[in-house]
Amino acid sequence: MAEADHGGEKPIAHALRDALFQFVVKSRKLASPMLRALGRASTGPVTVGDDELAALRSMLRRVHAALRDAERLSVADHSARLWLAELGDLEYRAEDVFEELEYECRRAAQLEDLKIDLLRAVGAAPTTGKRKREVAQLFAAAPAARLRRKIDDIWARYGEIASDRKRLRLRPGDGAARRPAAGALVPSSSLPRGEIHCRERDLQRVTDLVCRCKPDGGRNYAVVAIVGMAGVGKTSLAQHVCSEEAVASQFDLNLWAWVSQEFDVIGMTAKIVEAITRARPDCSELNALHGTMVEHLAGKRCLLVLDDVWDDNPIHWDTITAPLSCCAPGSTVVITTRSKMVAKMVTPNVYHLDCLSDEHSWYMCRRRASRGGATIDDELASIGQQIAKKCRGLPLAAEAAGTTMNTSVTREHWNHVLESNLWADNDEAKNNVLPALKVSYDHLPAPLKRCFAFCSLFPKSFVFDKDALVQLWTAQGFIKTRGECRPEDVGAGYFYDLVARCFFQLSPSHGIGKGKYVMHDLYQELAQFVSGHECRMIHQLNLTGADKTTRHLSIVHDESNSDKELLLKSFCSPDLRTFLFLARMEQVIRGEMPYRRKIVPCGLVTDFECLRVLGLSNTDIVEVPKSIGSLIHLRYLGLDNTGIQMLPESVGALFHLQTIKLNHCSSLTQLPQGIKLLLNLRCLEIAHSNVQMPSGIRVLTSLQKLPIFKGCSVQGTILQPF
Repeated sequence: MAEADHGGEKPIAHALRDALFQFVVKSRKLASPMLRALGRASTGPVTVGDDELAALRSMLRRVHAALRDAERLSVADHSARLWLAELGDLEYRAEDVFEELEYECRRAAQLEDLKIDLLRAVGAAPTTGKRKREVAQLFAAAPAARLRRKIDDIWARYGEIASDRKRLRLRPGDGAARRPAAGALVPSSSLPRGEIHCRERDLQRVTDLVCRCKPDGGRNYAVVAIVGMAGVGKTSLAQHVCSEEAVASQFDLNLWAWVSQEFDVIGMTAKIVEAITRARPDCSELNALHGTMVEHLAGKRCLLVLDDVWDDNPIHWDTITAPLSCCAPGSTVVITTRSKMVAKMVTPNVYHLDCLSDEHSWYMCRRRASRGGATIDDELASIGQQIAKKCRGLPLAAEAAGTTMNTSVTREHWNHVLESNLWADNDEAKNNVLPALKVSYDHLPAPLKRCFAFCSLFPKSFVFDKDALVQLWTAQGFIKTRGECRPEDVGAGYFYDLVARCFFQLSPSHGIGKGKYVMHDLYQELAQFVSGHECRMIHQLNLTGADKTTRHLSIVHDESNSDKELLLKSFCSPDLRTFLFLARMEQVIRGEMPYRRKIVPCGLVTDFECLRVLGLSNTDIVEVPKSIGSLIHLRYLGLDNTGIQMLPESVGALFHLQTIKLNHCSSLTQLPQGIKLLLNLRCLEIAHSNVQMPSGIRVLTSLQKLPIFKGCSVQGTILQPF
């Protein structure tokens, strides 16, 4: 009988036992310290030993290596790409299982003391043996069966995929070698004058720079770098500079060599020798190649153009250019590059080539569109000018668009071009524009590829906040840290690397030092292209963009759908890792908060247990459900500008949580005490919210800074331990 069981128990112990019993019942998914015993309720404990865990980890490493190898190849075979997609899905699942194991282990360590206290309290009763068994069973009954099933499923799926070894191993022959984009290289040093109507000012400035720059760094030759994004016209400008009379007349030799992205010192030196001798060298020994260069260049004034330079290793640069010391004074090397880092490495004489104006873009479109004597009236011109704006100042894109327009110089056709996805529906663009941009992507280190592809979740003209984007990358595990390096610093390095490679540009409306950047529309198209179905940005009225293979999802809100609710579960994978709600691009800048929009009920979002990022800022939610505590993988929680009044105590169960954003939450008055359990929390933003901070927040030692929050008050002293 219940009363008899408690007859000899002290009242305090009895109350403690009941309170802790209820707590543990509500926290069953978090309460198991026994991760090695993954038990099924009906069959007893099933052990996962160290050997099996090591084998699982080894399998994950092999899958990871295969996927990274595939990123360095151009795998065109659809069947092979399908196998790679399945490998990627397997990688995600294995990562989730290991993370869940880690989570349970860490939570178990936190609860161990609680378990001991509970057993001691029960031990005060006469029938302690039975009580101890009940409590021990309660703590042992965690998500053991679920984890066991997941591990079994992973091994079964891996067995299916691994049955085709050729697909799994991805030998070099399975992928096509990369080729330079059409129009990206000049095969000889014959540089035609051509027409450069839209670049006269750039032509004059670079010509003056080449004619007047002086040697530096102890060299007897000068170096000039032309820097700009893919398709902006660097190669074309260099061609015209070299063919200018003021330049050509200064040099005895005018040489041109295209530099491949797969940089090889000997191969590059051989290309320079071939440009000098007009014949392919019959040797591949570096000293012999250098000897040939010296033999032909000694005492001559040379102009050498190295087109499309990628390598930023100064040792490689010094090795290739060493023979140029034999040239006559006044010799010059001109390089074109997409990388500001490369330019900075080789010379202070850098010319940044910007995009064309809309007027010049229309000039290039019109020139192509009117070939064959086609007449363009005012109405057609109005449509054409709008098409030209879509080219965002890239000559390569303008020429591709003009070629498409020329196929039918009619209002119907041009309106179709205007309303279509120019880069997906345009064969010229498919063959020239995106491939030219994709070369930049192919050259990125693997971590930066994932970071860039993730940016496909954001709409065109979106204003990126550097720090906020790094937080999202970190939440997804894209940031690889070593030693004592902070993920914020490593992530900032990733971002600035992408800036240096022209993937991001400073936002012209915010200025230098504000940390605000934009991405060219064509790079946004590229991000969507390379991310495939894994990342999807959709509009609320068009739910067809995502499918069960989508892992990262963003919803872009339009004024027209403010009353529409989303039914995510019907079309999204249960393994979704990112859910972001985005207001229109002009509304998302910090400090310019939009009206709150209707969105999927938060309770439905919490059904996606693999979420790392949950961004519900600028929505109409007023309550965060207790079930959010089940999102054990969650690292980023964005609730800016919402009507929430409180956070549930279950937030304290989100052990991995790194970022919480509660800016402009005017109805929020206090934070839960459980927030002090979030020992991995690195960012807590509560600006412009009347929030009472819990005391003892000093235990959150991972916080990178502890500001005096605007509009916030603190219980007791902010540094008081709890």
